[in-house]
Formats: sequence, structure tokens, C-alpha cells
Amino acid sequence: MPMDVVGGRSLYSVFAEFAEQRPDREWLGFERADGEVTRWTYGEFLHSVHRSVNLLTGLGINKGDAFDLHLSNHPASVQLILAASYLGAVAMPTNPISTVDELTYLVGHSESCAVFTDPGCLDVVDQVAEALSVSQVLVCDDGSGVPEGYRGYDLELGEQVAVPNASRVATDGLVQLLYTSGTTARPKGVMLTNSCLIYGAEVFRAATGLRNDDCHLISLPLYHAAAQCHALWPSLVSGCQVALMSRFSASRFFEQAVTYEGTMAALFGAPLRMLLNQPERDTDTRHEIRNITFAQSLTESQYEEWHRRFGAPLQQLWGMTETCSLPIMSPLSGERRLKAMGKPVLGYEVKVVDGLGEETGVGDPGEVIVKGVPGKTLMLGYLKNEEATSETLREYPDGVWLHSGDTVSTDDDGYFYFLDRGKDLIKRAGENISSIEVESVIMDCEGVLDVCVVGVPDAVRDESLVAVVVSANGTTVSAESVVTFCEEKLAHFKVPDRVVFRDVLPRTSVGKVQKQVIREWLSES
Repeated sequence: MPMDVVGGRSLYSVFAEFAEQRPDREWLGFERADGEVTRWTYGEFLHSVHRSVNLLTGLGINKGDAFDLHLSNHPASVQLILAASYLGAVAMPTNPISTVDELTYLVGHSESCAVFTDPGCLDVVDQVAEALSVSQVLVCDDGSGVPEGYRGYDLELGEQVAVPNASRVATDGLVQLLYTSGTTARPKGVMLTNSCLIYGAEVFRAATGLRNDDCHLISLPLYHAAAQCHALWPSLVSGCQVALMSRFSASRFFEQAVTYEGTMAALFGAPLRMLLNQPERDTDTRHEIRNITFAQSLTESQYEEWHRRFGAPLQQLWGMTETCSLPIMSPLSGERRLKAMGKPVLGYEVKVVDGLGEETGVGDPGEVIVKGVPGKTLMLGYLKNEEATSETLREYPDGVWLHSGDTVSTDDDGYFYFLDRGKDLIKRAGENISSIEVESVIMDCEGVLDVCVVGVPDAVRDESLVAVVVSANGTTVSAESVVTFCEEKLAHFKVPDRVVFRDVLPRTSVGKVQKQVIREWLSES
């Protein structure tokens, strides 16, 4: 059994305890898209959570009932998740750019009985609500106002009393559903409990040195696990301040860090590259950020440029929605070795195994798996999907291990290196090729701004390599120059067979390239 750092707490109880100890200390500042800023102390925000509890119960939402948070970043997401923690209800955050078909599946599968949404999402939400007979739709004001005829969340929240009218429930139940992005199948609903979210947050706090006097700058979307698991909930358990932005802005990120005196932040590789592509500004070095956690590696030259321009230390990590935290991270002290994902952190046991379940040797590729307790240190499972749950959470004589599907290797010093998603590993004439390795080489080719490498079916060699390249503005790069560059840097079987050019690569809300979309595009063309 892992150490018990949760101690019967819930997300709500953790926040409420801090609010009782320091009611007048600032907890959260929120910057809307139009620049308007609202700030709450711990005491004020706790009252808003209690009003959210009463609002939910007034909508008929109680223990076990699910509701959809179809929102861009907004304080309502935090208020309503903490209210769900109090009631034993289940919040389901969803991407506000979801299509009608996508959102219909998510709301229907989760059996959500209410939707909280942005004004700009009403065209989609209205169709979904009508199709599924969801009668409760509340609009959260993003600065553009609530359209006539719709119920306003902020207005109705203000009408509630600040004392909850319902009793608190047990702390160990389901509190959130986060759906994984679907590629070849429908998204799976990851069931997250209060316990696993707090455990993950405590592990993250220790591994990053997050302190009570920090201010965490959050610009990643709260409907994604990253913003929650390596920003919001670690900040909650540490008792530090949060500066929540309506969205990530490459042109304003460091300016916002200066304005809100941010000391910690969480990003991904894509936002880091966007920042590097910005013109240099005086705010690049006037900030006080002492640590930025991120996933998805940069190239060596990009790391060098980052440290020269911004001086903000980076801490690489690896995790999944299903792990509720980041089991692998760069060491806080000592060599961070940013080309690696990092090392296993205190609180998780991690190993690399081959197809037979045997541990691999140093340098040998294999699947990374994580030991834990479902519902306590790992997800509880996938909603209404026992087959997928048993495939991912596997019982062994020594306990339950979560199979990630990610291919990694280790070095002599115990650092883990990401090679590929299992489904993205390219199999070419008997050789396994990491698309990540090839992409990292092409990114160093002059004139290349972005790249994605995928395998496409080949009748002779199983798969052929295709590099999809985005050229930097004002540069001319040819397919021949990319191939020649790869021939100088890579073994012959790793050199792309074909190079095609696109204006932009399709990415998820947190910057991950949607390789399945690219494969489909290539097959159609």
C-alpha cells in the first residue's frame, strides 16, 4: 500500500480548512478575455462555493448526479467542482469547441443532468440539450453578457445564501469525469475521486517544491487534466495563490507573470515553442517564475534559447489523466536532464516492461507501467467500460499496475526517455521507429517551424515514414533539404520516404499533435 497522505480529506475540506485559517488572504485572481480582473480571498471564495452548493441542490443535483462544465477558463469551474466535492456530485469538464456529435456523446454517456456553458457555445449546447432532454442550461458570463432568455449562472449564484443547505457527504467518492480524447474509438470517461486527486496533488507538491507563498499562474484549460493535476489542485493543497487566465496568450504570458507576481506555471511543449517564437520583450526576464513544469520535449537548441531569453527553470514530467498525477518528473535538485521525462517520484512505483510483462534492460524500449491503488492513487476506472478498465488496470500478484501504452526507455542513471505512444510507434521492415526521434531531428533543420512524423500503410515494408512539415515564416525549405538533413543525422531506415507541407498542424487544446487526423488526411490525399 502507498503511504496515506490523503487522510480522509476531500477537495472541499482541504479548501475549507485553509479558508477558516486565513479567510482574508487572497486565493484566486481571474483575468477575463477582455482584461477585467476579479479577485477573491479564501473566505469570499468559500462563500461562493457554498452558494454553488445551494445552486446545484436547487437544480436537483445531489450525490451521484453528474453535470457538464462546458466552459473556457472561468471561476465557475473551480466553484462547481468544489461544490461537487461537498455534495458527492460529479463534475464533467468538456472542451468548449466540441461539436454537437461530440458533446451529445459526452453528456449522454455521463448522464449529465445540467450544463454550465459560455455564451459562445449556446448553438451547440442548445442542440445537445434538446436531443437529450436536458432542461437545465446556465450561462456563465465571460464579459459578453448572458443572452436574453437564458439563465445566468453568476446572477443565480448571487441569489443564493452563503451557508450550505445540504449536508456534506463522505470524502472518498467520485468527484470528476474527464474524458480522454478519442482517436479510433469514442472517448473514455476517466473516473477520478477526491482521494486520487489529493494524492496526486500532494505528490506533485513534494516533487516541485510548491510552497505556501507561491502564486501559480494557470493559463492551460481547466477542462484538461494538465491544468488541474499539475497546477490547480497542487496549489489548493499547498495553500498558495492562483492567478487564473481565461486562456493562454503567448504575447502576454510573461507580462501576466509580472502583473500577478507568478512564481510557478504549468505548460506544454507547444506553448513553450510559441513563446520562443515571440519577439523579445523586457518582460522576458522581469518575472519571478522559479519553475515551469511541462511535457513534450523541445530540441537542444530550443532549450538553450529558452534559458538564454527567459531564465525560467523548466521541469519535464510525464503522466496521464488515468494516473491523476505525474509519476515521472525531472529531479527538483541535481541534474534535470530535460531531454528525459525524468525519474520516478516519491509516491509512485514505475517500471518498463516488454510484451511478455518482463522488465526491460537499460536502453531497451518497453511500455511504462505504474503501480497504484484504483480510486486512491490511480483512476477508479473508465465509466461503463469494464473491458477497457481491465485492460488498463491489471491485477498482478504484487498489486495493480496501470498500463500506459507509452513506449519508453531508461538510461544507466535511471532517467526515463519517451519514445512514442504505443499506437504512434512506426513499424518499418521489421524495425521499430520512434516518430518523436525523427521529429526532434527535423525540428533542427533550418526553416522548419513545426513537424509531425507518422507511419502510413506500405504493402512491402509494413509502413512508410511521412513527415508533415510547417515552414517558418519568410523561409523556403524543400522536401529534398529535409530528407538530406535526416540522412546526415539518422540511420537510413529512419529517414522519411515522403515530406509534405501544411500551413499548420492540427493540435488538441493543450498542444498535442492530432496524429490520427493527419493519418486520415494523408490516406484521403
